[in-house]
Amino acid sequence: MRPLKDVPDTNALAAQPQVLHRHKRPVTVWASIAFFCMCAMLLGMTVWIVWSSRDVRLREARATTENMARTLATQAYMELEIADVMLEDIAEHVRNEGNNDHTGERLQSHLQQLSKNIVEIAGVFIFDGQGELLASSSGARQDGNNADRNYFIYHQTHAQLGSHISAPVRSKSSGQWVLPVSRRVEAKDGTFAGVVLVTLGLNSFERIYATLNLGNTGTAFFALDDGTLIYRRPFQPEVIGMDISSGAILQAYRDQGPVGTAMMTAKVDEIERLYSYRHLQRFPVIVAAGLSKDDIFAEWQWLSMQIVLASLAAGALLLYLFRKLMRQIAIRDRIEASLRLASAELQQANADLAARASQDGLTGLANRRCFDETLAHELNRAQRSGHPVSLIMLDVDFFKKFNDQYGHVAGDACLQAVAGAVARSVGRAEDLAARYGGEEFAVIMPATHAAGALEVAEAIRSAVEALQVPHAASANGVVTVSLGAATLLPGQERRTDSSELIRQADALLYQSKNSGRNRVTIHAPAT
Repeated sequence: MRPLKDVPDTNALAAQPQVLHRHKRPVTVWASIAFFCMCAMLLGMTVWIVWSSRDVRLREARATTENMARTLATQAYMELEIADVMLEDIAEHVRNEGNNDHTGERLQSHLQQLSKNIVEIAGVFIFDGQGELLASSSGARQDGNNADRNYFIYHQTHAQLGSHISAPVRSKSSGQWVLPVSRRVEAKDGTFAGVVLVTLGLNSFERIYATLNLGNTGTAFFALDDGTLIYRRPFQPEVIGMDISSGAILQAYRDQGPVGTAMMTAKVDEIERLYSYRHLQRFPVIVAAGLSKDDIFAEWQWLSMQIVLASLAAGALLLYLFRKLMRQIAIRDRIEASLRLASAELQQANADLAARASQDGLTGLANRRCFDETLAHELNRAQRSGHPVSLIMLDVDFFKKFNDQYGHVAGDACLQAVAGAVARSVGRAEDLAARYGGEEFAVIMPATHAAGALEVAEAIRSAVEALQVPHAASANGVVTVSLGAATLLPGQERRTDSSELIRQADALLYQSKNSGRNRVTIHAPAT
């Protein structure tokens, strides 16, 4: 049996608010997604800004150290170039005038003339082949012999005529640290005839290095190719002449070439710095300047901390606003849940009312009102489509006698049993079984010809008889029904009246009763 006409599906009604709820639920999901996206964007921007500013600071420090190394290289080259030119000039004079006491006075005058306007020059000296001083730019006669100096021994054992730079020493005349730059003097026969020496005061380097902004723990130095440390700022006398050949900068110079910049750890103090180094052209000297990693990133760390704190504050504000939004959504959801519950209860109540309005209270079949509306509707539809409509009318045989003998309670139970048999016999959802009134029932069968109506009617009759409900007043001894089935084929030239079909089926029902009951009488329309 199909659902009663116009009776809402209570499950569908209850599901409608849930569908609406599911449509609204993505608001929370999208709000959460938006919040996490904003947090991710904020985090990404913070990381990008912090990392970018670090990269900028590192590039600035790199440019600074490269400029300082270039400046130091230029200054060192100029001083060594001056010393080299002077040595070549003095050596030429010695070769021309001889290297003995008779020429010492003339050479000394020449030395004084060369050095008087050059502040970087600490002194100029000429030594004979035994290390005795023949002339000096100071003009003072000095006692002692310099044959034990490294530069003197070098020229004595090497036939190289170019300038030679030695490790810094303390001057015997002034007691100050000086850098010896020397040249071999040869006799006309090519034998060793002495040494000419120019000393550069380390304090001249100090003046240049003091102008560099090296931060708190930065450093600058220059050294020989063999790793001998000539000068280092901050100045420490104890490290002069120190061997740094195994240090990171000398290693980088050997591996990567004459110019470079890299983050390295110093051998002297084990501090990590960004170093830039340059090797001088023509001279075996390397200069370097370095800013410590702590100094480079000190300002960046402070700025980064401010950016991170600002981002955390923004994140906290976003979280606060998100929580308020979620709280409002939760309040709205609670209100909507209450409304949904009330709506579902109201819809259920309306559905119950609709069901009671269309359903027979005793049998559960459609009531007379529903029957009338459905029959009128089906006949109108049949009028448009031209399909036949069949109607089965039936009632319980000798029901008044059944009531009189067994009582009204048994009579109601009998009607309920018959209604169940009718409902089970109607197989299609579009058919409607109804209680027409009292012990009379009806079945509307749209788009059904007489043969189909006969089949269903016979099935109902057999089902009721098979119930074997005792009925002493009936000739069969059990409750039976009589049925009449009429089929109406609407004509296109006139409208079909439902009362006409009811009258036909009712007349056929009474024919069944008059013919002995417990049978089906059918009338097929003429075609």
